[in-house]
Amino acid sequence: MTPEKLLTELCAPWVVLTVGSVHLGRRVGSTGWGLATATGLGVVPQAAIARRVRRKALSDHHVTRREERPLVIVGIAGSVALVMAAQQQRGAPDELRRMTRSALVALGVAGAATLRIKVSFHTAVMAGMIAVLARELSPRYWRLLSLVPPVAWARVQMSHHTPTETALGAVLGLACGYLGSGRVATTET
Repeated sequence: MTPEKLLTELCAPWVVLTVGSVHLGRRVGSTGWGLATATGLGVVPQAAIARRVRRKALSDHHVTRREERPLVIVGIAGSVALVMAAQQQRGAPDELRRMTRSALVALGVAGAATLRIKVSFHTAVMAGMIAVLARELSPRYWRLLSLVPPVAWARVQMSHHTPTETALGAVLGLACGYLGSGRVATTET
C-alpha cells in the first residue's frame, strides 16, 4: 500500500470521528457515551456508505465523485442529528454534546460548499476534531494540526482533491470545530 493510500485510509473521516469520539468520552469519564457518539458519527454512516458501494449506488467508500455527495451528506446529517437527540434526552456529557454539534455544523458548512467546490472532508474532519479536542481538553492538542498537511498531500497525490480543496476543508473544519464546540452563553432573566 502506498503512503498516500495508507494515510487516506487511516485518516478517513469515519476513523477520525470514531477515534476522536471514544478518546473524548474516555477523557471526560464517559466511555459509553464516547462509544455511542462514535457509532452515530463514524461507524453507522460509513457502514451505510459501504453498503451503497456494494450495491453500486456509490462509486467508492470515500465518495470521491462530487455529484454523489449531497445525498450522502443528508444521510450522515440524519445520523448525527439522531445522536444529538439521544445525547440531549439521555444526559450525555456536555463535551460530547458540543463535539456532536460541531460535527453537524461542519457537515452543513462543508456540505453546502461542496455543491460548488469538492471540499476535502478528510482535512475538514481532521482539523475539526483537533479543534474540538484542543478546546474541550487541552491546548496541547493543537500540535496535532501537523497531521493535516500530510493528509492533504495524500488526497492530492491520489488525485482526489486539489491543494485548494484540501486547504478549504482544513479551514472550514478548523473554524467549525472551534466555533461549534464553544460553550453557548445563556442569560438568565
